[in-house]
Amino acid sequence: MLSNANITLKMLRYFNEVATQANFSAAAVKLNVTKSPLSAQIKALEAQLGVILLQRDTRNVALTDAGKQLQEECRLIFDVLDTSINRVQQRHRHTQSTINIGVMSSIFWAGFGQAFYEMQQHFATITFNLIELSPEQQKRALQEGRIDIGFVRHADTHNIAPLQATVIFKESMVVALTEHHCLAQHPHISLTQLSQDAFVMLNHTNSASTNLINQRCQLAGFYPNIIQEVTDPNTLLAVVSTRNAVSIVPKSYANLTWPHVTFLPLQETIYADICALTIPQTTQQVSQQTSSIIERCLTQLKQTLGTTYE
Repeated sequence: MLSNANITLKMLRYFNEVATQANFSAAAVKLNVTKSPLSAQIKALEAQLGVILLQRDTRNVALTDAGKQLQEECRLIFDVLDTSINRVQQRHRHTQSTINIGVMSSIFWAGFGQAFYEMQQHFATITFNLIELSPEQQKRALQEGRIDIGFVRHADTHNIAPLQATVIFKESMVVALTEHHCLAQHPHISLTQLSQDAFVMLNHTNSASTNLINQRCQLAGFYPNIIQEVTDPNTLLAVVSTRNAVSIVPKSYANLTWPHVTFLPLQETIYADICALTIPQTTQQVSQQTSSIIERCLTQLKQTLGTTYE
């Protein structure tokens, strides 16, 4: 019987990259190695398993049935390995009293910079690492144990099980438009008044708020004419300013003064609350001690923001 003791993770990672790329040259570039050691690792893996994994020709490779099965197993192996390593690192962070926090840059316009500062002063023995991630990246990082708290908008809190969401800062959407827009002097604006305007939005893959706004516009009887999607809120406001476009943004965006852009109340209520995403302690992925620290940190944030913003 053949022994698996000599099968290494390097063999499996090299095989998986070749299987993914279906080409030795492309796989070698991705792995930053030459073709010779790559081919040697694959041959050694086949010898250890006693099976042919790849059918080779001068240009491409094709997986045998055994190769297809091993590629599926590699995905499972690497997922389990990554999750296990993340949990080890998470345990080390918690032992060292370190909390990793996923953030979007726009939350600092709502006063989170000062709130985080006060939280650090209140919990002086804890190290807080702020890591900028999109909402979807935060959700993955939470489940993989790479962060302990995430901060996203209301629209990003739907269908998030097993994560849980806690509202930290309440706010609604407003209309951003140039000061020269024909509606700029109105006390407030309804969605229907924007039906003929050009819109700029945050990229829908980075922000579920864009999909929420689209849905509300459709309920108002029109499809928004989106001329550009951007990834950064600063770029969004720049496009509003230079292209005479409009956007629907969280009210706190108005705290960042932007030349020739004004912010007006929206007649309809579209929630833009900032929410904390966490892993429930009941999942046993988070210790009771860490869960307690996270809960106290969130309480501190709510108190600080509550006394600063109405």
